[in-house]
Amino acid sequence: MSKNKKKKGKKIFLTIVCIILVLCIGLFAVGFSYWQSIKNAPPEVEDTLTYDFDDETVALSLQDDPEFDRIFEGNATELKAAIKEWATNGGDVMYSEDVINVLCVGVDTRNKNTISGLTDSMIIASVNKKLGTITFTSIMRDSYAYLESPDGVGSFNKINSAFPFYGVENLINTIESHFKIRIDGYAMINFALFKAVIDKLGGVNVNLSEYEAERFNASYDWNLQAGSSVNLNGDQALVFCRSRKIYNDGDVQRTQNQREVLIALLQKATTIQASEVPEYIKTFMPYLETSYNEAELVALGTKAIIGGWTKFSVQQIVMPDEASRKAHSGDVWYWEVDYPLAAQTLQTAIYGESNIILSEDRQAFY
Repeated sequence: MSKNKKKKGKKIFLTIVCIILVLCIGLFAVGFSYWQSIKNAPPEVEDTLTYDFDDETVALSLQDDPEFDRIFEGNATELKAAIKEWATNGGDVMYSEDVINVLCVGVDTRNKNTISGLTDSMIIASVNKKLGTITFTSIMRDSYAYLESPDGVGSFNKINSAFPFYGVENLINTIESHFKIRIDGYAMINFALFKAVIDKLGGVNVNLSEYEAERFNASYDWNLQAGSSVNLNGDQALVFCRSRKIYNDGDVQRTQNQREVLIALLQKATTIQASEVPEYIKTFMPYLETSYNEAELVALGTKAIIGGWTKFSVQQIVMPDEASRKAHSGDVWYWEVDYPLAAQTLQTAIYGESNIILSEDRQAFY
């Protein structure tokens, strides 16, 4: 085999690994209590992955959470009507042949071999081939949304509730209807492999402040030093991605940490040797549930090489952003979302334009 062919083959393999890692974004958040249970004993994971939406322990339908009405400062009935109208009749979902949107989901489950439970992390990885951009968008899990069951029964709750009750297709439909973007594919991962993935890649390098290092060291008896490129092992990366109570802005900073680890993982992927690729794929793929088959992943890898995706500029955002959200806090925490404004902002970030026109004198949802 010629050197050029070997080089091209290696690039294809590396690109496939990069895509797989992009699809694994969801593994960046895991329940803190579960992390404690595996701290000193990494889980043994079976070679199968199953769903349990129909399990007797899972509720068959979702009801409105009455806590929102108690803590909401305005007319909750009017807000619900506005959200439902927007989600069901609020305009067209935007689509472009130049854009690929992949929803990456991490599920907070206690069954190490099963994808079920709440979607603790939702990140949309978007590639715009025309503009040469890659956008990572974190969807705030506490966003108040209109959820509809497959048989048409509606309810209002946090957006991350759509998955455990109705499945991934319902979660996709909810995101599409509220943010008016098309989701082209998805990937989900059980959190049991988080530590193993990070450790197999030799850890990830992140920016760690003095405050973070002090809090983590005090809580977990670690010896981390603050810096702009601090290597975290699987245990440490798990805490870094999951922590929110130590930050003034809570879940906002947590989503930032998750995206930072994602970018670090992509950088790690460039160090993988071609001879190591089969082992990585064999290790990770059985525990990644995705709408893409192997042939489609190869096709994406080829497109990435031909299209020069590795040279695209990268941006990261959170939705809803500060301009389109308002917090409500009581026994639970909710984000009240101005969905028309949030959708317009997200469309513009991903597509470079929006099909949503907002009048200057419009009334925000809040």
